[in-house]
Amino acid sequence: MVALKGAIGDLLAVGVALTGCAVGPDFERPAAPDVSGYTSAPLPQQTASSDIQGGETQRFVQGLDIPGQWWTLFHSPPLSTLVEEALKNNPTLPAAEAALRQAWENVYAAEGAFFPTAVVSYSPSRNKTATGVTFTAASSGPPFFTLHTAQVVVTYAPDVFGGTRRERCCA
Repeated sequence: MVALKGAIGDLLAVGVALTGCAVGPDFERPAAPDVSGYTSAPLPQQTASSDIQGGETQRFVQGLDIPGQWWTLFHSPPLSTLVEEALKNNPTLPAAEAALRQAWENVYAAEGAFFPTAVVSYSPSRNKTATGVTFTAASSGPPFFTLHTAQVVVTYAPDVFGGTRRERCCA
């Protein structure tokens, strides 16, 4: 009797531990940091200088509009060639739009887990009984018969502990 109580207690503990893995707090995105730029502290007005070629002080200018072809400001033909080659070999905007459409379709497909699935099938078949063999009175008629088989299967997996919902919203 003591062993039975111990086994039931062990099964109950395992059951609670397993369901504890599925149940948890809802994920909430943390608030964005309260900064006005890329760093939490303001940048200095200029950098330190050095006594080498190109070691002059540099300035940080906030709010300056940078041209679309910023690499041309360096007047470096190798850099310009490299950037132009990279732009030619990059995916185009239609490819990016197609990837975005695919991502949305994946989201819609994942939402299907919240609804039941229904499968309907119908299968007619023409059969012939063995000649000269009579098992029942019904099989003593003509040797050919048609068998109609219809089937409806509806399945649904309820999201009792919210695992599907959490997987969908936070992936």
